[in-house]
Amino acid sequence: MRIHLPFLGAAVGIMALLGTVVAPSPKEARSQIQEGHEQRIEIVIEDRTFFLAKGGPIQLVTPIEIVLENRDQVRHGFTSSMLIGLLVSGEDDQITTYGKGVEGFYVNPGKTLVIRFRAERPGSIPFHCDLHERMKGELYVLEVPTA
Repeated sequence: MRIHLPFLGAAVGIMALLGTVVAPSPKEARSQIQEGHEQRIEIVIEDRTFFLAKGGPIQLVTPIEIVLENRDQVRHGFTSSMLIGLLVSGEDDQITTYGKGVEGFYVNPGKTLVIRFRAERPGSIPFHCDLHERMKGELYVLEVPTA
């Protein structure tokens, strides 16, 4: 399912430590995604390129918050196989979407979208703008053992 929100963008490669999602009810799901301390990754889209503006390693089992800011004059998409099957929340200044089965979002020029989720497994996860085939990136999810 592709969510057509008025706003959204895409992301750049970054290393992260992530946990597993449990499948609660939709109401509980949204609450779980939004509660607690989220690790924030800020991505800027400019000149049809994804740039990491702020972010770093993410703590194990901590929710991820990706803030996508589109500075271009055109609409961009964010599509990733990492989102399929995960509990995902997408939010801008007009609408909030959450649930499973979301594979991507869109962000209009000059707008920002926040995506929240938890990854289920470590690995390399590619993403892209489905509107501009040369816009690609990769998110690196790393599981580091605790001492």
